[in-house]
Amino acid sequence: MRTEEFNKCREFLEGQIMRTPDNKELIAAYQKLLELKSIYDTEIHISMLDKKARRMEFQQQVQTSVSATENHEEGISTKDDVQNYNQLQLNQNNLMANQKNWYNYQRIQHHHFGDN
Repeated sequence: MRTEEFNKCREFLEGQIMRTPDNKELIAAYQKLLELKSIYDTEIHISMLDKKARRMEFQQQVQTSVSATENHEEGISTKDDVQNYNQLQLNQNNLMANQKNWYNYQRIQHHHFGDN
């Protein structure tokens, strides 16, 4: 949930709670909103860290590939370097898609949206 949406929901619930402080359902909804926002923010932070780590790993693979290519016989052409680089990019995209699918699966498995 984006911060703007979260703030609108939070302000609405806070206003309703001020009007009827004994309403347990509003308090439970407010707590659930805070929990979901915390989970969302944590997942975004983890995702950013994972993306940064994958990018660094990918750059390391490219550097290793380029170094290995430079050390090979001169018979290896620039075309082979481009193919190696393209293959690394394809693998990186697959890793990113798999990671996103895993996070979505975990999120669904651990949350019971609307069941409470």
